Amino acid sequence: MKKISVKDLVAFRKKSDRGKKSFVENIKSSKIEVPAKGGGDYWISSLSAISKSYKEDDLDITNGKIKELQKKIKGTKHRITKDMYQRNISILERYKNLDPAKIRVNGKLSFLKKSSGNPLLTIKGLQIETKPSLIYTFGSKGENIGAIWFTAKVEGYKIEEISIFCDVLYRFLKHNYSKKYQIASRYCIAVDMISGNMIDFSDIESGSLAKILPNTLDEISKLM
Repeated sequence: MKKISVKDLVAFRKKSDRGKKSFVENIKSSKIEVPAKGGGDYWISSLSAISKSYKEDDLDITNGKIKELQKKIKGTKHRITKDMYQRNISILERYKNLDPAKIRVNGKLSFLKKSSGNPLLTIKGLQIETKPSLIYTFGSKGENIGAIWFTAKVEGYKIEEISIFCDVLYRFLKHNYSKKYQIASRYCIAVDMISGNMIDFSDIESGSLAKILPNTLDEISKLM
C-alpha cells in the first residue's frame, strides 16, 4: 500500500464519489510511480527560507531571499517562471507580517533533526506521511516539545483543511517524542502561507475546531 501525504488527504475530501474510489484504488496499487522530471517543489524557494528564518529568528534571511527572487524575475522572460517567483515572494512577505507571538515560544529553542522522528504514521491502518518544517524543544530543562509545519498551495487552504495538517503533526510528535518530552499543544502549529490560516492543536483539543482527520480516514478505509 502506498503512503498518503496530508495534501492527498485534503484533495480526497474534494473528490467526487468516483474520484474517491479511484484514489483508493491508486493507493492500493503496488505499481511504482515514476517521479515527474524537473520542476521540484513549486514553493521550495519561499518555504525553505521561511524555515531557516524561523530557526535563526532572523528576518534578514527572508529579506535576502526576496531580493534574490526579484533578481531572478528580472533575469527571465518566461511568464510562468516570473509568476512562480512572484508567488514565492508573496509568501515571504506574508511570513514577515505574521505575529511572532502566535507562532513562536518566547525563549530559547533547541531544534531537533527531522530524522530524529519517523515521518510515517500508521493511522486506522493507513500510512500517513508527515513533513514538519521544524521540531524543537524548550523550557528550563528542555522538557517541552513543539513543531511547526509551513505549507502552501496556489488557492490556499481553508481552516478545516489546515486543521488536518495540525492533527497529523500532533500525532507525529506523540508517536515519536511523547516518552521523552511533554508535547505543547499550543506550539504544535500548522500554517498555510497563502491564506494565512493558522491552527495550533489546542484549538482542536478544546473542541473549537472539529476533528476532520478521523472522518476522512474512515471514509478512505470504507473504500478499501
